[in-house]
Amino acid sequence: MSGGELDPRLLTRAREVVAAITGFRTDAIATEAMERVMRAELTRGRSAGDLLSELVHPVSTLSSTLVRAILVGETYFFRQPEHFRFIAQVGVPAALRRDALALRAWSAGCATGEEAYSLAACLQASLPHGFPVEVLGTDLSEASLEAARRATYGTWSRRESAPRLFPLYVESGEREVTILPVVRRVTSFAQANLLAPLPERFGRFDFILCRNVLTYFTPAARDAAITLLSRTLNPGGLLFLGAVEVDRVPSGMVREGPPELQAFRLLAPGESAKPPSRQRAANEDVRASVPARRPVAPPAPVAARVVAAPPPVPSRLHLNALERIEEGDEAGAMAVLEALVRQSPDYLPGLLELALLRERSGSREAAVPLMRTLRSRAERLPPDQLVDGPEALPARFYQASADAYLNQGPLE
Repeated sequence: MSGGELDPRLLTRAREVVAAITGFRTDAIATEAMERVMRAELTRGRSAGDLLSELVHPVSTLSSTLVRAILVGETYFFRQPEHFRFIAQVGVPAALRRDALALRAWSAGCATGEEAYSLAACLQASLPHGFPVEVLGTDLSEASLEAARRATYGTWSRRESAPRLFPLYVESGEREVTILPVVRRVTSFAQANLLAPLPERFGRFDFILCRNVLTYFTPAARDAAITLLSRTLNPGGLLFLGAVEVDRVPSGMVREGPPELQAFRLLAPGESAKPPSRQRAANEDVRASVPARRPVAPPAPVAARVVAAPPPVPSRLHLNALERIEEGDEAGAMAVLEALVRQSPDYLPGLLELALLRERSGSREAAVPLMRTLRSRAERLPPDQLVDGPEALPARFYQASADAYLNQGPLE
């Protein structure tokens, strides 16, 4: 390779990695952004072979850089004000009628934090003084989260198209505003991927806003993300999505407000969904069978995952191996991974991790059979089926990883 030209295999692999991590459709991934990252790496003296080898691993510095480059950070205060009005006028009173002792909300895909702070201000203004409020904002980009924690914004974040519905900030400079301390105190930020379960330490929520993010996802990734979001709602909690992100009511939920609001309430245990209109009365017999199953719906995904993905024990062993690698104990990590693969031979993340560790230790002849096994087992699964591991990734990622390793030709 010369003159800064990019090997097409490199861009193809970069697109596969970004799609697997983010859930984005390949046509929603900005090629120009990926090319800028790759050219910068080549300018630093790295070879295309180095880059391709790094991209075989699902989690690497290069993959993180690529994800940051393609993420969309368009946001501002009180965007889609109808959602905040609905929370204040309908959502909060309903939660208080359920005798909630505190209200918790999650801004999923919060970018630089404007939505999370807007949500906190909305809740505080809608509740009795001193009522406990907590708001979590999460995003894939740590750089965006750092900006959110600074809590200082320019004119781009406070546009005239979005009214200032509730007390939120004070002027702090000629063109800057700073979030009010009372709002900052109840708002925190953490890095998280919408394709992976939110860690249990963050608890459950009464309101979740995930807007204008899923529109970039593949249908399978979108459905998986919505399922994970709904699992973190309290019964009766509300999920708000973007205007064109879903065309049906998510499982176990009912629509609240007009269809264009895209607000959905999680059914309480034993609660059934009522037909939304008389026009659907002809389907009453079919619909009547749905509520009968809904009380037991939450455990169903878990049962399915036992068949389609590894149980929690392989994941814990995998995390133990990763910790050992971080500490420089590669021999210990190798022993853990070998035991993991013997115990759970269909655990795809373990096969990939062990193969890569053997490659790094100079045992390519031992890595190749593992990669072949990985490809064979990944091919048996639906391409978009999420596979549990330290990070939930689709089966096609593991097949593509094995292919990239086994078919890797000489690159200069």
